Amino acid sequence: MNTVKRYGVVLGGVLAMAGAAMAGNQVWLKQTVEGSLVKEGAWAPLRIKVEQEEKYDERRIVDSETLLLIGWKMNPYLSAFVGDRWVYERASDGKGKMRAEQRPTFDLCLAAPEFWALKFDFRSRFEYRDKHGSSAYMRYRERLRLRTGWSVTDFKISPYASEELFFSDKPDTKKSDLYDRNRAQIGLSFKPVPSVSGLSMNLYYMTQHDWKKDHGWKPTNVFGLEVGYKF
Repeated sequence: MNTVKRYGVVLGGVLAMAGAAMAGNQVWLKQTVEGSLVKEGAWAPLRIKVEQEEKYDERRIVDSETLLLIGWKMNPYLSAFVGDRWVYERASDGKGKMRAEQRPTFDLCLAAPEFWALKFDFRSRFEYRDKHGSSAYMRYRERLRLRTGWSVTDFKISPYASEELFFSDKPDTKKSDLYDRNRAQIGLSFKPVPSVSGLSMNLYYMTQHDWKKDHGWKPTNVFGLEVGYKF
């Protein structure tokens, strides 16, 4: 099977998954570009990352986010990034215009040495959420991810799993209620065009549970596609 046919098979699978998801809850689409700002010298570990993500329900786009990160990769196991996220989010009742939000961000990322072809990494993210028309507050997120060091076929297909916990220090929130969101995700990473080394994709399924004071934990099913390029 040549590259064009292989790419067609992958794309067909993506479209089929997206169609199934639209009949359910949400579809998330993300594009990322990441690379070194300086190739040589003492500043070579300086990196930049740009993310653009759109979230859809059965009827419309519900969220659009753009994140710019600049960071320092100190060694293969430790890196830190600072950045800012611009968010446009529809109200939870689905009515009215998209609300704007400015979200400064700080990430600290730790990676463990590979063990039995398994790769663990842990990311701590601090966010200052400043929504238009609402009081600002801090949010802390911690994500543990497990990846495999092996892959199959020329597409380099490899499974992964992650879980992320959210803690939001909203005004008038009790300390016992800070934990208000959980994301559990399983997926496959692969190269859609094997000859393009920097291009990659992730297909995933995720369950997101949000804590609602009057209704308890509310689940959302998400099918997602991420397209990334590293230079």
